[in-house]
Amino acid sequence: MRSFIVITIAIFFFSACGNNKTDLLPPAPTNVDAVAKTITGKKYKAAGLALISTLISDKNNPYQWFDEINDTTLFFKNLEKQKLQFAIHFINDSSVKVTDESGTNTGTWKIETQPRSDETPGIFSRLTFEKEKPGQINKSTWTYSYKVLGIDKKQLFLTTPNLIKGKTLAILLKAE
Repeated sequence: MRSFIVITIAIFFFSACGNNKTDLLPPAPTNVDAVAKTITGKKYKAAGLALISTLISDKNNPYQWFDEINDTTLFFKNLEKQKLQFAIHFINDSSVKVTDESGTNTGTWKIETQPRSDETPGIFSRLTFEKEKPGQINKSTWTYSYKVLGIDKKQLFLTTPNLIKGKTLAILLKAE
């Protein structure tokens, strides 16, 4: 009986240690058409945030998830609350509606593989909006780039244009 209890405790301990969010991420995208087909018509809502480490020692697990970071400062908690407001609706094959801490914006989207000068190769979702910025008379065109790190029917994992503590912010989105 004693060995049964020890084995049971060991199984629970090792299975708890093995539960890693990285293991639950969607697979990397295969091509532009597959990404476009998967996201067209879908709505996604933020479910998790991570900072991406660029250290070679972190290459097997580069994600530092916000809910695992022990930063209790008001700045960090407010940042997490703001970024978790992110939602995106790929209305059709070109229209998009994004909701974030600044409100809701409607624009266009496209998927491409051509990296910009500051980007590493991959598949990118480019979202373009016309917005008025404080102090401007006319609207300006703004394009935001999100690298698609993973995608399946239920999840979308993207880098964002945001840097925090010198690291890129990634966002895990769940399909609604």
